[in-house]
Amino acid sequence: MKFNLLAVAATVAVGLATPAGAEVIQGDMSPAKVAFGNGGGGASGIQVIGDFHIIHLDGFKSAPKRIGISVFNVAFRDEKTQSAKTSLTTKWNFFSALGTNMTKTVQQTKTATQHTALSGVDPATRQRITDAAYADFVAQLTAAGYDVVGPAELAKLAPEYATWTPKPNFSAGRFGTYVAPTGRNLFFLRSDGAKGDSQGDLSGVAMSFQGFDSPQAFQRSPYVAHDAKVGILAVTLVVDIGTYSNTGNTKRYNAKMEVGFHPGVTVQSGNFLATASLVEYWGLNSGGFPAVAILAAPLTSDLPFSNIDQGGGEVTVTADPTLYAAAAREVTHAANAKLVGVFASSAAR
Repeated sequence: MKFNLLAVAATVAVGLATPAGAEVIQGDMSPAKVAFGNGGGGASGIQVIGDFHIIHLDGFKSAPKRIGISVFNVAFRDEKTQSAKTSLTTKWNFFSALGTNMTKTVQQTKTATQHTALSGVDPATRQRITDAAYADFVAQLTAAGYDVVGPAELAKLAPEYATWTPKPNFSAGRFGTYVAPTGRNLFFLRSDGAKGDSQGDLSGVAMSFQGFDSPQAFQRSPYVAHDAKVGILAVTLVVDIGTYSNTGNTKRYNAKMEVGFHPGVTVQSGNFLATASLVEYWGLNSGGFPAVAILAAPLTSDLPFSNIDQGGGEVTVTADPTLYAAAAREVTHAANAKLVGVFASSAAR
């Protein structure tokens, strides 16, 4: 599905002219993989609705019109390694010279690997993109009828919010370099410190890490909501340099192995294991567990933004920072519209 975007706000926010006819293209929905510990189906469990994988849908219901934002992060993908593997295990029995029954095992594997890396985007450009994305999210939330409490006011309403220990801005995390808007602190959400595996999901070990990971923003956001008497949102936008394809691992030895990359500044989608771009919500009496809506279909700008050098499993993407910023602003605007929309519609259910 394709849809045209009104890019006036984007142009003002980053000081760039967006070419006429620019589009954001919505990709295929990611698989609805179920993470351990998230419960079963139904309103309190996990389900797929529209363009989102949702956890605890009923947690969004009856959200107040006064909303604070405890976390707003934009994660910028710097590089990605992905691989596909096919394997064959062959066993056969034979007798040794002494008449002993022996078994021999031969393991054969074939692997395809690709490494993609970005250059040309400086920290100042990333900060401007993040600031514009945050301002746009607040504007869209306000337009949807919500009174948005700023971080300073939130700290007055819930003093403990001012005592949280932030990460350094531009910290490395699961999806790249994490940036907070100017005037806000950077706080990791669950699994932001974990490592995605080469097939693009969290591995089994990382999935377990997600189950035990409980950073301060995850632990304390429900208390801030309760003390401040406001609903609390936490948002992550993952800005990538394209979309990826991967046949993954298989035991069919003659299967065709493929890894692929299609360039284009993208707000990356996720699933119940690799959550990527999302909005989390804690109500005044949430019981500690957020309602979560995970963007499940990537949004990609069709604006050209880079030179691509591809060969031998290495893909080097050299971006023009001005064009990259324009494309990023376009897709973050589209993603914000979807995140605000799923929150508002779910709250009204």
